[in-house]
Amino acid sequence: LAGRGELDVWDSVLASRQWSGRGQLRRGWVSEPGNLFAAWRLPVPSAPWQNMVSVLVGWALCLGLAELGAPVRLKWPNDILLHGRKAGGILIEERGDVVLAGIGLNLATCPDDAAMRRDRACEAGVLAGLAGGASIFGRWFRLVNFARVRYSRELSESTPLEFSRSVEKVLAYLGTPVRVGDNRSSVCGVFAGLSPDGGIILDAGAERLTLHSGSLRPQE
Repeated sequence: LAGRGELDVWDSVLASRQWSGRGQLRRGWVSEPGNLFAAWRLPVPSAPWQNMVSVLVGWALCLGLAELGAPVRLKWPNDILLHGRKAGGILIEERGDVVLAGIGLNLATCPDDAAMRRDRACEAGVLAGLAGGASIFGRWFRLVNFARVRYSRELSESTPLEFSRSVEKVLAYLGTPVRVGDNRSSVCGVFAGLSPDGGIILDAGAERLTLHSGSLRPQE
């Protein structure tokens, strides 16, 4: 749609069901009917913000969901948690001058604990009862309009450094021991905050590290 000029900046598309949903690291995303699946076109960010888009979208959605009654937290870089369980995810994709945020929110169902992969960072959860009995479209309409205002205001009135500090109030696991890694290696340390380029800052013993990729989970 965007390639044909039929999806302007700030427009979004909702699907009632996905057949090939995917998340971080190209993992599958379970897409049962009743949940929310959206593609939201964003403006191309200026250079200082390019690596912060996923966190910025997550922050704006967390604030919007809180307004709708869900006290969610953002798990770096792109997961939305409710009471420690993953209830949503964000995937940013760029193709030329098109920037899309793929957003999935569990409004009705989520995978059972036994169905989750063994290396999951956290269990799945549901944003049940969000905005009363409103339709999926109605919930998204309220959420996306709120998020657009916060997203636009942050880009125009703040800097990545200022934002890296203000986002801390919605960050999950901040100030606690965590592990960041992939299938090949991992690093442990205390989650100290975000860098202005979107990386996660870890206090790892005598050194402070900034990582820009990997899956975050509490350290066991």
